[in-house]
Amino acid sequence: MKEVALANINSFASQIQSHVQPSEFIAVPAALLQDLIGTIRDLKEEITALHEEHTRDREEITNLHKEVASLHERDIDIENRLDTFSENQLIQLRIINSLKEDIRPHEPDNSPLIDELYSHMKAVGLKQTTFAGAAKILKRSKVRVHQL
Repeated sequence: MKEVALANINSFASQIQSHVQPSEFIAVPAALLQDLIGTIRDLKEEITALHEEHTRDREEITNLHKEVASLHERDIDIENRLDTFSENQLIQLRIINSLKEDIRPHEPDNSPLIDELYSHMKAVGLKQTTFAGAAKILKRSKVRVHQL
């Protein structure tokens, strides 16, 4: 279409130069003027279509920018949540470990007392004894023997 318009303009210019006389009117064939007017209308329509397409492209770019910003904000929110989750897990692990340590007995090892009781009972020939008897043998209180 551009080639046709350019050819029409070039032929129009050559026709004008051959017909132009000083101080005379320019005579342009009606068909050539109609072609030029049609070409100008087509160009205007094409410009309008390009302008509308440009406007749509701008709107689409703006929407994409908004979507990217939204995704970025969501990523930051997810990172913050993951950080909080990780901190909570660390706190939970610390609590579990401290509870495990609390469960472990902190009492002194009483196996020498039990060994002493056993060796005394064996030496005397006892197969069993009462808590009171064990307390007398070990020289401890009855409550302490219950703990053993």
